[in-house]
Amino acid sequence: MIKHSPSNDFEPNWAVPPGVTISAILSSRAVSRESFAEAVGESVESVQRLLLGLRSVDEHLADRLARCLGPSSAFWLAREAQYRADFQRIQSTCVEIACEVWVKQFPVREMVKLGWIDDFQSTSEAAGECFKLFGVPDVAAWNVKYAGASAAAAFRMSASARANPGAITAWLRWAELIAELTPCADWDPELFKENLQAVRSLTWQKDPATFLPKLRKLCAEAGVSVVVARTPKGCPASGATRFLSPNKALMVLSFRYRSDDQFWFTFFHEAAHLLLHSGDAIFLEDESEVTSDEEGEANEFAAEVLIPRNYLSELLNLPLRRDPILRFARRIGVSPGIVVGQLQHYKRISLSHMNWLKRRYDWNQISMDKITL
Repeated sequence: MIKHSPSNDFEPNWAVPPGVTISAILSSRAVSRESFAEAVGESVESVQRLLLGLRSVDEHLADRLARCLGPSSAFWLAREAQYRADFQRIQSTCVEIACEVWVKQFPVREMVKLGWIDDFQSTSEAAGECFKLFGVPDVAAWNVKYAGASAAAAFRMSASARANPGAITAWLRWAELIAELTPCADWDPELFKENLQAVRSLTWQKDPATFLPKLRKLCAEAGVSVVVARTPKGCPASGATRFLSPNKALMVLSFRYRSDDQFWFTFFHEAAHLLLHSGDAIFLEDESEVTSDEEGEANEFAAEVLIPRNYLSELLNLPLRRDPILRFARRIGVSPGIVVGQLQHYKRISLSHMNWLKRRYDWNQISMDKITL
């Protein structure tokens, strides 16, 4: 049992899911999610869904919560029942036709497969699950928070991205929820820029299961939460950045192309947005050609970090054979795939040439289910 002392931990607040109460209790007692997961006999991923309010409390879980946190299993079941009843009342206020139109913008079946929402039996239930994900009671609240004029101005999207706002906002919302549960130091741009050199050395590591924890740690030290989230249909994004608060930044990466040159260029491109551009904007990279000044600056920054300017002349005159490319990559400290990607960018070789030198990542290595947050 997780030791506790008398407090206001259990003050009634039926308007929120039990997971919010549990999260507050754990925070007040300085108990980590990992320790709590072990105490209640659940995986970290299962506890994460509970804390986000995406998992219900049944009798079995209520008994374990009572043993670990107090006060009783009846309390947790009552809180769950009341929350669900409140949730149903909120849901019932939504005009059914409006909900059906609204929810069609989201790829809800894929969102179920990705674990973002629970399964559903009707359009009304699907809308309710999406309301839970976004933390809003109805369509009107969603429009105010996610589709208003100020939000639209903040999104730096291409036309193709703007055509699928539901898929994109769902992806970003999931990343925000994960980031909110990820501990980070306060935002430190100087330390973040310094740590980018250590991140650059990770490009030689082949397995995401090896380099992603190191990447996350280096970024978290400087106040950046790195989230890997697979994109659903209609979200053509490879990466995005935004500041969740003045002290915490989010970078979300999708591994959209699953090749090392694309992944690492996207990472350093997003890093540039955090270092160089407005803290009030959301920057989203998709598959279209973007010509804004910020995107151009971010591209130049990423290219300069990966292949510094003093090596550019050598790159542009590099013999287009396997061994010279490998030697050059080792000497400058980046993966051969990155060198090939830049050779393609500068049109020294075609986009179909020498791709066998790039590393391809497997979804089993990089899916969210395999990553411990």
